Amino acid sequence: MVSETISTGQQNKDVGHYRGFLAGRRGRILKENITAYLFLAPGLVIIFLFGMFPIFYAGYVSLYNWRIRQGEYRGLQNFTSAMGDIAYVFFALVILGLIGAGLMSLWEARTKAKEKNIPYHFPLLFFLPAGLIAFGLVQFLLSFITFFTQEQAIAAGYAAKMGNISLGIATIVTGFMVNFLLEQWQHKLYAPTRYSILPNFTTPALIIVITLGGAFLLIQSVWAHYQGLDPVAAATAAIRIRFLSQGLVALVVAYLLWSWGMRQQSTVKLFAGIAGAAGLIGTGYYLIDIWPAIIQGADPRFYLSLRVTIFYSIGTVPVQLAIAMVLAYLLFQNIQGKGFFRVVFFIPYITPAVAAAGIFQALFSLRPNGFVNSFFTNGGANPERALLWLKEPNSALAVLGQAFGIEAASAWAIGPSLALLVIILFNIWNFVGYNTVIFLAGLGNIPHELYEAAKIDGAGRWALFRHITVPLLSPTTFFLSVISVIGTFKAFNHVWVLRDAASLGTTDTVSVYFFETFFRGARFGYATAMAMVLFVIILTLTLVQNRIAAKRVFYG
Repeated sequence: MVSETISTGQQNKDVGHYRGFLAGRRGRILKENITAYLFLAPGLVIIFLFGMFPIFYAGYVSLYNWRIRQGEYRGLQNFTSAMGDIAYVFFALVILGLIGAGLMSLWEARTKAKEKNIPYHFPLLFFLPAGLIAFGLVQFLLSFITFFTQEQAIAAGYAAKMGNISLGIATIVTGFMVNFLLEQWQHKLYAPTRYSILPNFTTPALIIVITLGGAFLLIQSVWAHYQGLDPVAAATAAIRIRFLSQGLVALVVAYLLWSWGMRQQSTVKLFAGIAGAAGLIGTGYYLIDIWPAIIQGADPRFYLSLRVTIFYSIGTVPVQLAIAMVLAYLLFQNIQGKGFFRVVFFIPYITPAVAAAGIFQALFSLRPNGFVNSFFTNGGANPERALLWLKEPNSALAVLGQAFGIEAASAWAIGPSLALLVIILFNIWNFVGYNTVIFLAGLGNIPHELYEAAKIDGAGRWALFRHITVPLLSPTTFFLSVISVIGTFKAFNHVWVLRDAASLGTTDTVSVYFFETFFRGARFGYATAMAMVLFVIILTLTLVQNRIAAKRVFYG
C-alpha cells in the first residue's frame, strides 16, 4: 500500500509538472506554434510541390546540356547562347536585385530592433538559426531536385551535389530549436512585460542569407564563365557590356531627373524635368541604334519572340481594360436587358479557345470574298489587294495603309505584324467579357452616396466617371492589369492555333518558341534557361506594377 501510494503520488507530481509546463508562457507559445504549423503544413506542402519545386527544378535543368537525359554541366552557357552578351548585364541586374532585397531586410530588422530598444548586435545572433535553416533547405531541395536524375548524376560524378534529405531535415529542426531558445533569451532580456511581443529576427536573417548567398554564388558563376571565354570573345563581350551599361545608366538617370522635375513647382526644376524627358528620348534612340550590334551572337528567334510578346501585351492589355471598364459602367446603369448583355459579353471567355480560334481563321480568310476582306473593300480599301491577315508578316500599319491607297505607308515598318494584330483582336474579344464582370463587381463596392453627393454639387456623368468611378476602381484595375500582363506573357493556346508558318515567326510569342524548342527540338536545358529568363521578366514586371500601385491605387 505504501509503495502504491508513493507511485501514485510520483505520477501525480509528474503530471503536475507536465501540466505546469504547458500552462506556462513557454508551453502556451509552444502549443500555439505547433498548432499553427500543423494547420499550415498541408498548404506549405502544396505550395512547395506545385509552386516552388518546379522553379528550382527548372533552374537545375537550365544548367545542363539536357536532351531527354541529363548531359554535361554547362553552367551559364545556355543563357549566353540565348541572350548573347546581354546575359552578363541580365545577371548583373539579378545580382543587384538580390543584394537590394538582402539590404532591405537588414534595414527592416534594424528598424524593428530600434523600435523595441534591442541592441543592434543581438539580432546578429539569429544568423545562426537562419544559416542552419538555409543549409537544411539547400540539402532538402537538392535531394528533391536530383531525385529523378540520381543515376545520371552519379554517373557524371555529381553525387556530392545531390544533397542529403536526412541531414537537411535534422539541420532545419536544429535551426528552429536554436531560434526558439534565442527568442526565449531575447524575451527575458528585453521584454518590458511578460506579455510583450518582440520581433522574430530569424525571418529577415534567413532572407539575408538566401539573397546574399545567392548573389555570391551567381557572381562566382558569371565570373567563371567569363574567364572561360577566349580572349577575342571576352574583349568583344566587355565592349558590348560597356556600351549597353552606359545606355542603361543614362536611361535611369534621365528617368530619375524627369520624375523629380515633374513633381516640383519651380521653373528651374520644370526645365530639369524637360531635360530629363529629352534625355529619355535621346537614350532610347542610342539603345535602339546599338541594339543590332549588342545582340550579335545571340539567338535571333529568342529576341524576336520576346519582341512579339511585348507588342502583344502592349496592344492587348490597355485596350481590353479600357473597353471592359466602359462596358461595365454602362451595364451598371439601370437599363433594360442588362442581365442579358452581361451573359452575352461573358460568352467569349467560356468559349473553347480552339473553336473560337477556328472561327477567327474563317473570318480573316485571305480570300477576296472573305468576311473581313469584304468589309474592308466596302470601307474603301483596294478590292484588288486582298489582305493575307494571318499569313502576313509585314507591319500592320504599313499593310493597312497601303490597302487604303497610302503609298507612303510602305515605310511604316514599325509595330506588330498584321498576323499578330489578328491575334491581338482575338485576345481582346476573348477577355473583355471576363474583365467586364470583374469591373462590375468592383462597381458594386462603390458607395452610391458618393454619386448622389457629387450630383448635388453639379457634377455631370463624365465628372462622376473620372473623379469617382475610375479612382475607386483602381484596385480592380490593378488586379486585372497584373493578371492580364502575366497572361499575355504566358499566352499559348490560341496563339498556337492561329499562328501560320507564312507569318515568318512574327506571331510566335515566347511561350510558343519555348514549346517548340523544348518538345520539337528536345533541347530541354536550353528551353528551360529561356523560361527562367521569362520568369525573371514576369517577376520584375509584377514588382514594378506593385510599386506603382502603392502610389496610385486608392483603397478608400
